[in-house]
Amino acid sequence: MASSAWSLAPLSAALAHGAQTGEQDSGHGLFWIYGFLLAGIAGLIIYRKWWRGKEPPERRALKRRLSELERALTSCRAQLQNAEDYPKECGLTDADRHERLRSVASIRGEIDVIKTELAVN
Repeated sequence: MASSAWSLAPLSAALAHGAQTGEQDSGHGLFWIYGFLLAGIAGLIIYRKWWRGKEPPERRALKRRLSELERALTSCRAQLQNAEDYPKECGLTDADRHERLRSVASIRGEIDVIKTELAVN
């Protein structure tokens, strides 16, 4: 009896470390996990494309306009900050600075208008 227990010990150790014996396949579970993960990611991408397609074109145009205005606002702010930090290297005159300040204020106003329109829709 003791000899049969000793003979099964190496087999149980091999199974514990993921070795393949007989009909068992150690990668079978991983195959299904990765398959479901890949299918989930593909489904999410398709769903987002479908959801974006449902959005009316006016709303998409407003979102595009909003992103353009935010980019322009960031650019103007960066120019003003550079002019403040490096007055000799930047090359902005006082008139240019005042123009940038006015454009920042007008861009903020346009952004607020677009955000309210997006909130209503």
